[in-house]
Amino acid sequence: VAVALVPLAGLGLLQLWPGYLPPPSATRLVVDGYACQSPALVDPAGRVLMPFWTVRALFAPGLTLEAETMTAVISTRGLTIPMASAQATEFVNRAPVDLRVPVTTDASGALYVPADFFAELLGFTFSYFPESNTVVIDRLGLTVETVTVVSSPAFLRETPSLLSLRVSRLEEGDVLRVYDHVGSWLYARDTLGRLGYIPKKATAPGPPVTNRREERPVTLPPLGDRLCLVWEHVSTANPDPARIGEMPGVNVVSPTWLHVMNSDGDVYNNADTAYVSWAHERGYRVWGLVTNGFSRHRTRNFLPDPALREKIIRQLLIYARLYRLDGFNMDFENMYLDQKDDYVALLRELAAVARPEGLTLSVDVTFHSSSEVWSRCYDRAALAEVSDFVMVMGYDQHTAGSPVSGPVGSLPWVEAGLERVIEEVPASKLVLGVPFYTRLWAEEPGRRPTVTTYSMQGVQDLIAEKGLTPVWDAAAGQNYIEFSEDGVRYRLWVEDEASMAARVALVERYGLAGLAAWRRGFEVPEVWEVIRQGLGLPED
Repeated sequence: VAVALVPLAGLGLLQLWPGYLPPPSATRLVVDGYACQSPALVDPAGRVLMPFWTVRALFAPGLTLEAETMTAVISTRGLTIPMASAQATEFVNRAPVDLRVPVTTDASGALYVPADFFAELLGFTFSYFPESNTVVIDRLGLTVETVTVVSSPAFLRETPSLLSLRVSRLEEGDVLRVYDHVGSWLYARDTLGRLGYIPKKATAPGPPVTNRREERPVTLPPLGDRLCLVWEHVSTANPDPARIGEMPGVNVVSPTWLHVMNSDGDVYNNADTAYVSWAHERGYRVWGLVTNGFSRHRTRNFLPDPALREKIIRQLLIYARLYRLDGFNMDFENMYLDQKDDYVALLRELAAVARPEGLTLSVDVTFHSSSEVWSRCYDRAALAEVSDFVMVMGYDQHTAGSPVSGPVGSLPWVEAGLERVIEEVPASKLVLGVPFYTRLWAEEPGRRPTVTTYSMQGVQDLIAEKGLTPVWDAAAGQNYIEFSEDGVRYRLWVEDEASMAARVALVERYGLAGLAAWRRGFEVPEVWEVIRQGLGLPED
């Protein structure tokens, strides 16, 4: 598919009073000194998207569309990925890998990809100017002539003629980038990305400029004595960070972005630069969560193979570089027992190249149980040796498939589980996972109970709707409600500020490294202050 690059003069737009070109109806995409035929997109969160076929034609001829996963796939063959350390730079460039990024469509079905991913990978910068509704792409390393406007007012025009429509008004001192000389005229771009012609006599030569990326180092406050992490559940679309409320005490967010998607060790990527930037502005570290797709059959195929482990690690490091991640949270679940040592090997090999990059490595485990695939598959002591933190998932005592009703994590069950894990994992590395959710059980005589998952706010709404008064269940260490309708008995163990205060107290009692909550969006706002105060974290 060809991508047309045409001077703005070729758009043939009609003159509108008072002699200016009308603003573009779609977001104009300008690459250096040319206007692309296909528009850019800017989503409500401010994310800039580029047409898939434009990226392929101008920057990445080998870019392909993987229709099954709706991702764009690009190989690193022929590219050099610079890392922070020489060790990691050599490692990631030792062999090519395929990288993936989600593809979205507009109302017409046209394909779009995130500009930030390809800007980092392929060497260009981009800017969006809402005043002109224009996205500007500048290739790194390109040197461009500049001029300064010396008369005021002056105008960029659609064609090299004083009778032509005006594109923009210029003032004395404005600096333009020049892309062509046409007789006594210059074809130039103003500071808002608008392209047009200006008489040479209205300008004076300026110094050439070379496009370079402005590196903005990230400075985050120290983690302090206690970790307070919240997982961000991302299934498809990333959240709009502007809609995320305050979370007092939180110092790490862990979005579910990276997944080993097949037996070949390819990693599906759903990371988002806008989310990372927002998190860093708030002072949060971002630890990308990595899963095995919770498939033990898939995991058996890739985890024992050293070459495939290396392939996975290479992809993870590159994604960390492209998205400015601060670490990884490894969440491999549902594995065969004989993969226990292979999983430790993966984390040990990842740690060896991640730590020189300044990346923190954490790993999620369950409490001890008799299950080979959900519990005994973890060598918790060995995982603790190679990781910075170990998160123990202190919930799902009664899973959605449980034959009996019960809490997602009664306090005695959590405390007993902690005591056993501490025998293998140093308390200074152990992080208690806590739930922001619970389950409503519907019981009928002679039938297995059915389950509905409720968020903390959902529970409060249910209590108000049914006019219920929670009672304290001393055995579970939390509030409890029940009611009956149409012969069905409904039971629910409440997750609220009281149950959270009891869980946070365990962190202090056992000297744990901190707390991790599943998941953001399920909580009530008040619970953050309970956590912050209980962990002794600062207000800011």
